[in-house]
Amino acid sequence: MALGLAVGSGLFESRAQATIEEELQASSEEHMREELGVNPITTPAIADLLRDLETFRPVPVAFMEKSDRGASFPNRMQTAMHFGSLVADGFMFTVAERPQDIQNIGKELIRQARALGVGERLTKRSKSLFELSDAANWAGMREELVRTQSDVEESMMELHDEEMAHMVSLGGWLRGFQLGAHSTVERYSEEKAKLLGRVEVMDYFLDRLGTLNPRLKETDFVRSFIESIKKIRTAALETQGAPPKPEQVEKFKKLADEAESIAMSKVDADGKFAPAL
Repeated sequence: MALGLAVGSGLFESRAQATIEEELQASSEEHMREELGVNPITTPAIADLLRDLETFRPVPVAFMEKSDRGASFPNRMQTAMHFGSLVADGFMFTVAERPQDIQNIGKELIRQARALGVGERLTKRSKSLFELSDAANWAGMREELVRTQSDVEESMMELHDEEMAHMVSLGGWLRGFQLGAHSTVERYSEEKAKLLGRVEVMDYFLDRLGTLNPRLKETDFVRSFIESIKKIRTAALETQGAPPKPEQVEKFKKLADEAESIAMSKVDADGKFAPAL
């Protein structure tokens, strides 16, 4: 009896200690998020923005296949945004039920994460993504992609790399917005159009862009990119809060294509656009 009590007490203490450690870890992460300007009140949860992509059917697969998934960039900002855009692509491929494309995205996510210096945490996620893909577990893959995005954000915060944590989310939002606009142009619905016209999300990301290092903000690349996002916001304001009409969604698509093109542009070490070949 005494032994059972001792074992039970030890188990209780172990569980209590684990609970304390979990609470301390959660508190530490929350403090870090607040310190870096990431909190649930001001931040549009990227998980929610990704889940919104389930609404956009048909998936513009032919358009997505034209993108350069394996693009490499000489700067962390574009690499971070490209990582986010790959997550959005992966999410849309789950909606389209394209397992091979999802596996290809998973491999590329690992490569891009390594370029950002946060690749170790994604190895397990990638393995899980492949297993879910083999099992055609589309909902599971979507949740795994959400966790992948979250893991990279947390890794960035651990590195105190606030700017790039936000750029990952920005890249995911912009790519999702672009693909959503293409889907809505192809088959219009007010429900889809309404998701595109969320000015508060655009305001948030413009605010984050405004906190970039001043030298970075002065580069041709960043100036052009910020202007492209401002144009999308202006177009969204023209809807006056109502679901964007088909012609307004067409404008969103054009502007999103321009913004994504800038995001993927080749630039030199000084942020100047490379001359077209």
